[in-house]
Amino acid sequence: MKKFFIFFSLLPSLAYAEAPKSFPSITGDVLFQTQADRVISSEKDGVRANNAFIYIEPNISLNFNRNWSAKTQWRLQPNNVLTTRDSSYPERYRTFLQSDRSPLNIGQEALIVEELKAHFENEDMRFVAGKFDPTFGTAWRKSKRIGVFASQFNEDYNLREKLGAGITALLEGSQITFNTFMNDTTGLSNSTINKRGAASNNRGIAGNGGAMSSYSLSMEGKNFIGIENWFYNFGYRNLAVGKVEGRSREVAHVVGSEYLYKITRDTSLIPLMEFVNIKDFGGETGRDARYTTLALIAKYSGWIASASVVTREIKQRQRSGNDVSDHQIQFSIGYKFTNNLTLDLSRANIKENGSKGSLIGTTLSYLYKF
Repeated sequence: MKKFFIFFSLLPSLAYAEAPKSFPSITGDVLFQTQADRVISSEKDGVRANNAFIYIEPNISLNFNRNWSAKTQWRLQPNNVLTTRDSSYPERYRTFLQSDRSPLNIGQEALIVEELKAHFENEDMRFVAGKFDPTFGTAWRKSKRIGVFASQFNEDYNLREKLGAGITALLEGSQITFNTFMNDTTGLSNSTINKRGAASNNRGIAGNGGAMSSYSLSMEGKNFIGIENWFYNFGYRNLAVGKVEGRSREVAHVVGSEYLYKITRDTSLIPLMEFVNIKDFGGETGRDARYTTLALIAKYSGWIASASVVTREIKQRQRSGNDVSDHQIQFSIGYKFTNNLTLDLSRANIKENGSKGSLIGTTLSYLYKF
């Protein structure tokens, strides 16, 4: 374990102190996060109160010239908290009310290859090929800072760890992306330090339908219909399955919107919403899902405060007793000490798998750029 922490601490020494003027060069950033949360109350028995973990996300780019590069993203995270390969809910990024909680999950840390891709970009287009995260939705992005817990709830529908290619048209104020891919079921889908096991190659799982048989299309931009500071995203995805009884292609749509309302130079309000509908979620015929995110974010100088509601509805017509009607109501406050150092504190009331609970949590984040 110590070797990997030493490795991440030495990453900045591999890069130049200033923007590169010659090639090849190495650039990127490393996100360091420490999160601690406590369950104040829970209807579910056996839930341990305290939980804390370290999350590290290096994004490294080896630049061959102004257009071509090799990019990779790694994630150091606890296998028992994030991306746990839940057999009942395979899309689940995190289960909050669980018995496997620890004051510090160092012993469960695992290193994951999230992305490993060739990258080309010029003024008009971007092209990637390899292992990558296709585009679909934005409410799961940590950079939005919707409290401590909202992004972990919405990671359920984020498209991650796929093998394939994507091309993006870079337009004025917007971008349109088409991706074609399949699930990564190779050795790269496993993890090191602690093994989580390779992803299943079961042909009935959405995304396992064969080479390049799944795809997504998205559009993201600003100044929607000419209104300044109105940001938007639209997306569609279609994930293939093999010819397996009771399995169907997963089809999903996403619509997102946020508006930056500037009150003064240092004060602003951001109403945000995102709606996701998924048919045959995970490839299971009749398993349909709906995710809704509503948030109001207020910013003043280095301060940020937000109130958010996230809901998750999953109906399973083929299996009785497994319907999901979850929600998360969260109030948060945070402060940006510098451009790279932030602290967020949240209180959330949640309903998860039929049980209600309350949590408080804090996240300290530092982004090192090189």
